[in-house]
Amino acid sequence: MRVRDKSFDGRDNEPMTAGPGVPKYNVTVSGSVGVQVGSHNSQINFITPSYAYATSDRSVTTHNLPSPAVAFGGRDITVLSRLLSDRETGAPPAQVVVHGLGGVGKSEFVNQYARANLDRYQLVWWVTSDSPESIELGLAALTRRLHPTVALADAQGWALGWLQSNAEWLLILDNVEDLTDIASLLGQLAGHGRVLITTRRIPGPQWRLRGLKSLHLDVLDHAASVRLLGELTGLDDPDGAARLAAELGGLPLALKQAAAYIRQRDWMSFDRYHALLRERFEQSLSPQGLGGTDDRSIATVWTVTMSAIAAADAVAAKVMEVLAWFAHEDLPEKVVYPLADDPRDVLDALAVLASYSMITRRSGTISVHPLVQSAARRSIMADGRASAVCETAAWLLLTAAPEDPVNNVAGWPLWATLLPHIIALTEHTSDGYQSITTMALQDRAAVYLQYQGNVGAAITTFARVLADSERILGPEHPQTLTARANLATAYQQAGRTSEAITLFEQLLADSERILGPEHPQTLTARANLATAYQQAGRTSEAITLFEQLLADSERILGPEHPQTLTARANLAVSYQQAGRADDATVIETTVLADRERILGPEHPDTLTARANLAVSFWQAGRTGEAIALFEQVLIDRERLLGPEHPDTLTARANLATAYQQSGRTGEAIALFEQVLIDRERLLGPEHPDTLTTRANLAFSYSQVTRTGEAIALLEQVLADSQRIFGPEHPRTVTARANLALSYHQAGRTGEAVALLEQVLADSQRIYGPEHPDTLTARANLAASYQQSGRTGEAIALLEQVVAERERLLGPEHPQTLIGRANLAASYRQAGRAAPGSTGDGNA
Repeated sequence: MRVRDKSFDGRDNEPMTAGPGVPKYNVTVSGSVGVQVGSHNSQINFITPSYAYATSDRSVTTHNLPSPAVAFGGRDITVLSRLLSDRETGAPPAQVVVHGLGGVGKSEFVNQYARANLDRYQLVWWVTSDSPESIELGLAALTRRLHPTVALADAQGWALGWLQSNAEWLLILDNVEDLTDIASLLGQLAGHGRVLITTRRIPGPQWRLRGLKSLHLDVLDHAASVRLLGELTGLDDPDGAARLAAELGGLPLALKQAAAYIRQRDWMSFDRYHALLRERFEQSLSPQGLGGTDDRSIATVWTVTMSAIAAADAVAAKVMEVLAWFAHEDLPEKVVYPLADDPRDVLDALAVLASYSMITRRSGTISVHPLVQSAARRSIMADGRASAVCETAAWLLLTAAPEDPVNNVAGWPLWATLLPHIIALTEHTSDGYQSITTMALQDRAAVYLQYQGNVGAAITTFARVLADSERILGPEHPQTLTARANLATAYQQAGRTSEAITLFEQLLADSERILGPEHPQTLTARANLATAYQQAGRTSEAITLFEQLLADSERILGPEHPQTLTARANLAVSYQQAGRADDATVIETTVLADRERILGPEHPDTLTARANLAVSFWQAGRTGEAIALFEQVLIDRERLLGPEHPDTLTARANLATAYQQSGRTGEAIALFEQVLIDRERLLGPEHPDTLTTRANLAFSYSQVTRTGEAIALLEQVLADSQRIFGPEHPRTVTARANLALSYHQAGRTGEAVALLEQVLADSQRIYGPEHPDTLTARANLAASYQQSGRTGEAIALLEQVVAERERLLGPEHPQTLIGRANLAASYRQAGRAAPGSTGDGNA
């Protein structure tokens, strides 16, 4: 049986720029693909690594609780102690929902309980939970606290593992907007530690059926409200405080912000503030759709406070307006620095806002209560200024976002921090608020998501950008064409090749008609379509387009233009896929010589060309030359780029692949293990490069009969792929095939046959009956049939495979020769003559 080989990591991508003003990373064409004996997706796998979950030191409680309020009263926190306690009854650890009006003090209530009971727990962790993304980020922060070396992409899984492996902890899920967002999490944590939930929603019967206990937190009673106003202002006027407290309805957030306003003015009394509040009350209710007590109280107080702030500090008012459109916490302060010529003016403005309790500042970040944001947005929309403020907010985020979200690894943590705010701005802005700036911001965020492996979210965002571009700029605007290309590229990466081809064909036709057949963006469109054809197995069409592209590039740009060299390299890839390894080697040799002469021997593009030539040497059977080049590339990249640069890791992985396929498996495993550790740490465990490395390591284990380790790894790969991508995603199909082949190697033939039958059915449905992956699936199933004694079925499949490969790839293509050799072996096993059985291959 022929086990599918894994591909080289790294024929590095060679981008084709989309024309002036278009970011280089948005529209790309793969410069080359890897060695592909079998599926072009072969050995690209997903898995979440396991870690040892060590318990923390019980003498010190780990927590991330927010600072407590200066004044707190009118609440009995012992009721939470009773609801959460299980020490006397022996019941499972409790999960409690605290619900009530927004601004009623739910968060402060549970914070006070947690601080008073820190000695009961080894961990107390606060997670803002207003969206699934916020929950994931909060769990990731827990992982960073307990295990800083775990990569960001796997942090949520690690945190869940720790919580399930320990018991004495309290998890606070604050400000849950949709209780279904936490249903799965609660199920996974049931019976372990204790969970406190705060929400404005009233828990329904389904939550009681889950065993959740609930506590309704009402507004403060009148006496407690009066005391709180006195403590926060220092005024000794209980009668005036009583009148103001009655107006504010006992809502703690409104009381707190009113007290902050009064405290700023020596001459302000409770009654004066009360009169000022009454003047603005009708305005706060009128056209803004405020329906609840909490909304009305906050809107009224916000109106009064912001009038005072705007009169005193115009920058503070501007800052508050843009903060209303972001996520409500953890915005880096530096994001708003450009709102003034001097950042010190912004820092002064933040100090003013904090003094009025409009924002909370902590560790260089800003948080705003969601109700305050809501009141601000309503006021801005009522004034007709939403478009302008949204434009400013988008510009701030776009300015703060790091350049090149694909390759700038150092910028990824900031991207992860900004992403919730980009999502919030997108959710808060209707179609009428979209602009070139907001579309550019969403486009860059989509690129970051795409190359972090979150292709589904990237496709959603790219589709939104395309729809906005078509509506605002028109369907034929150059930026609309770029948006269409970006969506098609994401479709291609997600394995939705037919959709990608449809868009690329439309894009090429539009570009030729609108821009002309020789425009740089038209050349890019032609290259992208050729690459999509290549991925779909339509090799001859890809070669035709790439040959046309190369001729046009040489004529229009010149034979030595970087884009011409890229076109030449792309053509070499198609020749390789067609089995024309010698032709590919000739082209790659020319590309390398040109780049060494034009760019210099140490230019990154030259190193890429050297790596690509090494792959061509390998495919042509020039193994020694290939390994020598791979070793040289690794040495050069370590020296020029450093040992941890992504390109250096690719070079190391490529060398490991070459070692493995030349029989130097021990050296390959050592390199793959090193690359996997580095990529998990630097790129994250779910980054595409990390996934490829993990699968390649599993393949190497199977080569040295460490079959049990390989199978365990691949079983988890398949489970993770199904969970992350769905059961029919190409990566999932590949994971299923790889696991089947490992089962086959271990002698678990029945399981292998069942999986391979499913793989063939999936491949025929997803790719079509003539796609190279479908042919490979058919050949692998035939091999399993043969090993299990079902020789007649194996021969029937292999005869079909050989006929299709001869027709589609040609009689001398390496895959055709392998299929013919396998068919000959089946004939021999059946005692039949093998008509025309010539060729070479692994049977």
